Amino acid sequence: MYSGLIRDWPKRVCFGPGSVRALPRLMGELGAKRAGVVCGKSVAGGPILPAVRAALGPLYAGVFAEVPAHTPYASVVAAAAALKDMDADCAISVGGGSTIDAGKGVVLLAATGGEFAPYVIDYGAKGSMERAPMPPSPIFHIAVPTTAGSASDVMPTAGIRDPAAKKKLLFWDERMVPEATVLDPELAVHAAPALTAATGMTAVARAIETLYSKHRHPISVGLALHAARLLRTALPRSVEAPHDLAARADCMMASIMSGTASINAMVSVVHAIGHVVGGRYGLQHGISHGILLAPALRLLLPAIGAEKAYVLEALGCAPDGSPEDAARAMEALLRRLPLPQRLGEVGVAAADLPGIAAQTMGDYMMANVPTPVTAADVEALLRGAL
Repeated sequence: MYSGLIRDWPKRVCFGPGSVRALPRLMGELGAKRAGVVCGKSVAGGPILPAVRAALGPLYAGVFAEVPAHTPYASVVAAAAALKDMDADCAISVGGGSTIDAGKGVVLLAATGGEFAPYVIDYGAKGSMERAPMPPSPIFHIAVPTTAGSASDVMPTAGIRDPAAKKKLLFWDERMVPEATVLDPELAVHAAPALTAATGMTAVARAIETLYSKHRHPISVGLALHAARLLRTALPRSVEAPHDLAARADCMMASIMSGTASINAMVSVVHAIGHVVGGRYGLQHGISHGILLAPALRLLLPAIGAEKAYVLEALGCAPDGSPEDAARAMEALLRRLPLPQRLGEVGVAAADLPGIAAQTMGDYMMANVPTPVTAADVEALLRGAL
């Protein structure tokens, strides 16, 4: 018998080719008058920003185009100051997860008068998810994702990197979900193959980890299963044929499906390790997720019994196959993508593994593993990915 709560769900979702042109309508529905665009240099320097500016027309108030990867704290503070100077009442975040998280940070700072600290989840120190509730913000947020898989646009979470402390500041609040998201595959075609692959593997990781989550339920399984099915074929296709709009659209839809599934059933060890190595090495989550999924399947899939058939089906294996079959299918998917295949390729050394494993055990997502896992288990998983 299942029990639980379906709490987090997307707000407005506008999708399809050319849907960026709906931005004025979405702003009108919110009552917003001035749009400050938040993006990174690659979006600002290519055809995406001009398309967004053209869609906004007279609603466009300016752009902050200095969001780098991993959303460093200083860039969020600078973006918030820039939008305040523009007198913007709507942040339009255009890009991948780093940019959308920056938009969330801007909204948070506007709501709190510039404070971050009371709203940070510090599970390792507190042993709980306790944090202050975010106040209402005077700034709306519309997300325009341009990659294959962050799903930050429909989730109440954000990660902002503190480079000095070498860790991610983690946030979770329902007010952080953007008021609308625009899924336009015509914008996604400009994402480079490596970026498409990495962001897509983050969506794959959310889907797979939802399927073996301790808190899985029929709705999360249904969303995650179909998301994984779509990604198994659409993600390699998006890398191999970047202008295939159908493949790009499937990746974008699978991303928000996996995000909705995972935020309601939660993910575990792969994402927990991703938080640690992301903070330590500045490593993009999709890279670590892609490397870690196969050893995680070997460790955790036996714990869910007959329901492992869903994971096997999602990966194109026979439903009566083994965890090893699933792991090998995941490794085969990763080989089709222009991503590192082992942790050693991205600077992780064998001597680092005990510390990574110990830090991982303090991550709040470890509460969602389907079977008890020790630091030794995590270290063995990491050695299997080295």
